Amino acid sequence: MSEHPEQTQLEQLSGQIKDLFDASLKPCALPELDISLYLLEETIQDRQFSPEQVESIWANMPYWAFAWSSGRALARYILDNPQLVAGKRICDFGAGSAIVAIAALKAGASSAWACDIDPMAHVASRQNAQLNGFNLQCCDSIEQAGEVDLIVVGDVLYDTRNHGLAKTLFAKDCEVLWAESRAQTKLSEYPPVAKYQAQTQPNIGGFDEHQFIHIYHHAS
Repeated sequence: MSEHPEQTQLEQLSGQIKDLFDASLKPCALPELDISLYLLEETIQDRQFSPEQVESIWANMPYWAFAWSSGRALARYILDNPQLVAGKRICDFGAGSAIVAIAALKAGASSAWACDIDPMAHVASRQNAQLNGFNLQCCDSIEQAGEVDLIVVGDVLYDTRNHGLAKTLFAKDCEVLWAESRAQTKLSEYPPVAKYQAQTQPNIGGFDEHQFIHIYHHAS
């Protein structure tokens, strides 16, 4: 067993980034949130990718290596409204880097789960939490998180194909707070409670076309 498991885990994350992008994973500060994350280095924004490379990237996308615009906006909303999470058990669904879970812990949440089907996202979530002085738990499904008070979700429910998932989340005996960058959600019974502008970091390809984020809230 390695004497430095944290270093080994960072090497695993860095290795995947090196293989896919021939680039580095670096701790990056997000000043508006006072949060730092291990992200794909920003110099990647200046590179040109062939259509074959773009296809490979999307097929193997390490979502945990980006601070997506919806996640940044939802994290900002939580930090602006700490009463929404204070003392609560949080589950960050489709967590990626766990940026929203970390924001919730900063705002006073009692505990947080990072829920993601990608095992490497679990590694990234733990490393990012530790980078900010927190600990969180990881799971593959919402059921594994057990009882929670609030589920937070970024850029999942905009797709009509995921509205069955929305019903599953809303059926839980808890609140749901979600952010969408794709104009207006089709869940029309939920008007947005806030609107933010945010950018994906790093910004490669067409990620930055979705800068205006709507925040929605389902009460239990």
